[in-house]
Amino acid sequence: MAICNKCGQQLPENANACPYCGTFVNEQNAQQAASQQVAQPVDPQQAAPQQVAQPVDPQQAAPQQVAQPVNPQQNYQQNYQQNYQQGYQQAPQQNYQPGYGAPQQGYAQPYVTPDMDVQQSKGIAWLSYMGLLFLIPMFVRRQSDYTRFHVKQGATLFAADLAYGITYGILMAIINAIFPGHYSYSYLYYMPSYYVHSDVYNVFSVLLGLGGIFFFVLAIIGIVNAATGKRKELPLIGKIPWIATLLDNTVYKQ
Repeated sequence: MAICNKCGQQLPENANACPYCGTFVNEQNAQQAASQQVAQPVDPQQAAPQQVAQPVDPQQAAPQQVAQPVNPQQNYQQNYQQNYQQGYQQAPQQNYQPGYGAPQQGYAQPYVTPDMDVQQSKGIAWLSYMGLLFLIPMFVRRQSDYTRFHVKQGATLFAADLAYGITYGILMAIINAIFPGHYSYSYLYYMPSYYVHSDVYNVFSVLLGLGGIFFFVLAIIGIVNAATGKRKELPLIGKIPWIATLLDNTVYKQ
């Protein structure tokens, strides 16, 4: 039998309300359920254990990356390959004039340093001081800045030597006209006659012939400079700009 929670009397079966105090059974059940829903204290033993940071085992920890010693040869090869690939795109802008290996418009060429240019060109640049043979390095190594320098010096030397030779011939012809020589005749049939210049002509011939020795010495100096990788102007005539300007405006014009 159910008992009324308010007055303590027994309730009949299937009764909706207490016949003594009039309290509804459903209201009693609701109050009883509400009284049971009270926050119960949390049992520390039954509570979920918190995650405590465990000490890290040095042996199980991930090993740190230790800097490996750099191999100088491998590092040099990587830097050389990287610089060589970058040279196809652009050439350095400082302390370098466009010459052999410098990228031109519309072309991608590997960059060649000035030292490399000297090593590749000095074997043919010395021909610039061998008269007309300066045409060989002028066209074979046309893009080489080192070869250009010696071609201009050699062409200037050739032009100066040619001008001196023409002047020498004209002066000696004038001297021979002013101080003519004579023919030497022999009475023997096997000794032909020959022309003998005057003493004045012979003196001027010796004096003016020293100029030919001067140009020969300049050629030797230019050959030594070009073959040893030096960029030095020839004495006296090296600064004459006419031939160099002519080549820049014709053969070496970009």
